[in-house]
Amino acid sequence: MAELTNLDFLRKIDFLEKVSTDTLVCLATECQLKALKKGEVLFEDEEEGGSMYIILSGELIVSKNEKEIAHRKKGDYLGEMSLIGSKPRSATVISALPTVLLEITQEQFHTQLSSSPDALMAIMKTLSDRARDNLKIFERPDSGRDRLQKEEDQLEEHVKYLMQEAGLTGREADVARLICEGLSDKEIAKGLELSPHTVKDHLKRVYSKFRIHARSQLVSLMFK
Repeated sequence: MAELTNLDFLRKIDFLEKVSTDTLVCLATECQLKALKKGEVLFEDEEEGGSMYIILSGELIVSKNEKEIAHRKKGDYLGEMSLIGSKPRSATVISALPTVLLEITQEQFHTQLSSSPDALMAIMKTLSDRARDNLKIFERPDSGRDRLQKEEDQLEEHVKYLMQEAGLTGREADVARLICEGLSDKEIAKGLELSPHTVKDHLKRVYSKFRIHARSQLVSLMFK
């Protein structure tokens, strides 16, 4: 099993690319391996979750309302929303092949990774991309699509409320939203047609109004 959890492999996972070697060593040695037989359920839709998983070998099928929406293979990860947003599972996951997973519990995530802006940004970008992909799969008047849209609308309302309460201007809110989607300062500047210096100024004001000092804290606040 040592081969499956070596540092070189973990370093290739997008949200682990920039974390310290010490953190990778802790994950490789402290996290448990979970083996699934073909056809075994990892977790079900609406189930409470306390772990995320990195696929070390094998393949998983992700389905929603009995409709297959994705396949996840070696190097992919899933279950992250239960740690970032404290949300129930949003889909059912079953192994398509015998599969080995590295399990990262909520405690391990918060101890080793929640203070890493790069890790959180990579995860948030993955969440955003998957949400868009999932919505494209469900066709009207599919109830699964409606449900996903409802969840996204509820999250949007929550974020909007927090930004209004903090007194963010329209441009500050735009910057905050793009931060939560995992964009870098350079990407935000290009998307909003601002200079990187102006983006940094807006971000400083966002931090001040929320009484925080890091991107990771902003993301955690928005998806709490």
